[in-house]
Amino acid sequence: MKITVEHSDVAENEIVLRCASLDEECLHILALLNSQHKKLCVWKELGTFTFLMPTEILYCETVDDKTFVYTPQEVYQTALSLAELETRYEAVGLLRASKSMVVNLHAIATLTSRAGSRIDACMQNGEIIVISRHYAPLLRERLGLL
Repeated sequence: MKITVEHSDVAENEIVLRCASLDEECLHILALLNSQHKKLCVWKELGTFTFLMPTEILYCETVDDKTFVYTPQEVYQTALSLAELETRYEAVGLLRASKSMVVNLHAIATLTSRAGSRIDACMQNGEIIVISRHYAPLLRERLGLL
């Protein structure tokens, strides 16, 4: 794929994708561009909503049928399920880590292999997230380690 960046004096940035057909690579690029701009609606207390960019998310977890979103500074709640979060923001790095957790691949500082095929992911804020043995192969695949 050829990538060209042109600088010009325009009022609004524009991205043009030229292709003979919409193949897998082009569809992935479009999904990435689209998901990057989908803000996530969250709240700390009902009635006061905040909109997060997906890049602000460290990880998300479900506790007692409630989904919480962790950023470096705050913990919020969202109405979306983990499956919805994973699907909506997969293109920008969200990946299932366990039955009750989704992690942002771009917020991982280090990875450590553990017994039982599990992986410890140390996040940028120092928290340790355990990638279950069921989802560890998916993580390895996404990181190109397989």
